[in-house]
Order: sequence, then C-alpha cells, then structure tokens
Amino acid sequence: MRQALASPVLIALLALNFLASAALTAWIRRYCVARGIVDVPNARSAHSRIVARGGGIGFSFLFLVAILALGAQGVLPWRVTLALSGGGAVVVLTGWTDDRRGLSQIVRAILHLLAAAWAVFWIGFVPPFSPGPVFGNFGWTGSLVTIVAVAWMVNLYNFMDGTDGIAGVEAVTVGLLAGGLCVAGGVAAIGQVYWLLAAAVAGFLMWNWPPARIFMGDAGSGFLGFAFAALALWCAVENGRLLWPSCILLSVFFADATTTLLVRMSRGEKWYEAHSSHAYQRLARRWGHRPVALGVSMINVLILGPASWVAWTYPESALPLALLVNMALAAAILIIRRRLD
Repeated sequence: MRQALASPVLIALLALNFLASAALTAWIRRYCVARGIVDVPNARSAHSRIVARGGGIGFSFLFLVAILALGAQGVLPWRVTLALSGGGAVVVLTGWTDDRRGLSQIVRAILHLLAAAWAVFWIGFVPPFSPGPVFGNFGWTGSLVTIVAVAWMVNLYNFMDGTDGIAGVEAVTVGLLAGGLCVAGGVAAIGQVYWLLAAAVAGFLMWNWPPARIFMGDAGSGFLGFAFAALALWCAVENGRLLWPSCILLSVFFADATTTLLVRMSRGEKWYEAHSSHAYQRLARRWGHRPVALGVSMINVLILGPASWVAWTYPESALPLALLVNMALAAAILIIRRRLD
C-alpha cells in the first residue's frame, strides 16, 4: 500500500474527473448519434425513443487514465495499477465493440474471464479473512473461484443496467460509501480510488439521469462490474475485514440479478438471453425510472451503508449479516415480481 493523496490534490482530481466526464460524455453522445450507435426501442426496452449508447466509455477511459497516473506517481502499487488498467481495458474494449457491432456470447465470456484472470494474477485471490473454518487457503481452487466471481460481476452489473440512472446511481453511492469505509479501515489509497470512480460516473450521470440522453452501454456497465470486483479483491488482500462490507454495499444488484437468474432457470427459460423481467425493470414500468433510481440510492445510503459499517465494526457478524441482507432483498424482490406479474 502506498501513501494516500493529500486532501487538496484529491479534491482537485475529483473535481477534474467529474467535469471531464460530463464534458466527454456530451461529446460521445454527439459522436454516437452521428454514427448510429443508438438504442432503438423494442418490446424489451424500458424507453420509447432512440437514445445514444456507449457513453460509459468516457468515464471508463478517464478512470483508467487516473489509475495509470497514480501508478506512475507511486501512489498505487504497480501490481494493482496493472490489474485495474489491463483487465479494465479488455472489458471496456469488449463492451465498446459489442455496443457498436455486437459480439457473440462465447467471445464476450472468454474475454471477461481473461480480464478477470489478469486481475486475480496481479492482485491475488481472496486470502483467509474470516474467523473460524468457513474460509481457508484453497490454492488454485480459490484462484479459479475468484476468477469466475470477478467475471460474473462484470455480467451481473450489465444485467442491472436496464433503466435510466440506476447503474450510475449504484456506482456513485457504492463508490462513496465504500471509499469512506476503506479510509476508516486504514487503507485510504483504496478509498480514494473508489471516490475517483464515483466522481467519474457522477459526471456521466448528468446525462444519464432520467430521462436519459445517453446510455452507458456494455463499455460502462461491464467496466463498473469489473472495477468493483477488482477493488473488493484488493480490499480483501489488504484488509480481509473489508471484503464482506464492500459486498454488502452491492446487495441490491446481487439480489435482483441472482434472484431473477434463478427464477428464469427454474422456469426453463434461456437465462442468457436479453429480457426485461428484473424487479427494478418491473418497478420502472409501474412507477417510472426516476423513483427507481432514487429508491436504489436510498436503500444504499440508509440501509446498506449502516449494515456495511456494522459488518466492519463486528467482523464476526459480517458473513451472517451479508447473507441476511441479501435474503431479505431477495424476498422483497420475489414479492415485487409476484405483485407486478
């Protein structure tokens, strides 16, 4: 772990990331519209007009540049710089190509697994971090499980980017809360990286807030999934007590994506095909996009934030609390699905 940035430098970087992201997103929007990189409404769409897509490449690019700059200045360890920049670049380019021309599911899966393997190689797999016999050093098995988990997070975040503002709000609130948790946990450099990510996404959110004028596309949603997975892995390696709290903060996305996947599989549906049956999509059709985005932010700040703090303060409660939170959210999601079917 390297020395964290001084407060004035950090504030300047956060402001620069936010402003540059907002400006770059405006330019990308014009570029995408001019070249036909747009989402045309169909039966599964949550919108009724043509909207530019692929805007996430802007904040992803700015975040990667910031990571490389911090690595060059010695603020971040080079192994982390390589993990985030190398794996992140693969995910961004994969998503941008898919946004423009489309890629097969097999090609996307292979590239996501390669990016995940790159991150795990440089950062390391999850070490023993919990009291008791639940976790241990699983060697190559642990590495493989961690790689699959990172790749799954890339796709999970993509699944949850289906209504205006929801993926951006999730990234901003989780980034801010996780950053504060890391600073309190003695790993300020990780916390500042979380804040830089939140600032970059906040600039994009100026254009993605309902009604959205541009979507982040796979270039953004997949990258955010990768970034949060890699940062959680870095947290686990530096301070094992931070892993479950950082996972708790993402519970809204975990619960909805996983519950919906299991329901579709139990019905014999092709779970890997595009659909609009997530709980948040059903709520958006009933109430609108803005209330759903605001609701996610409130759950994160008022419920998951305090829960993650409890998990950090009392590490013996972290795993049970993470399971409890996700089970409660899953139950709520099943109720929503039943009532809105």
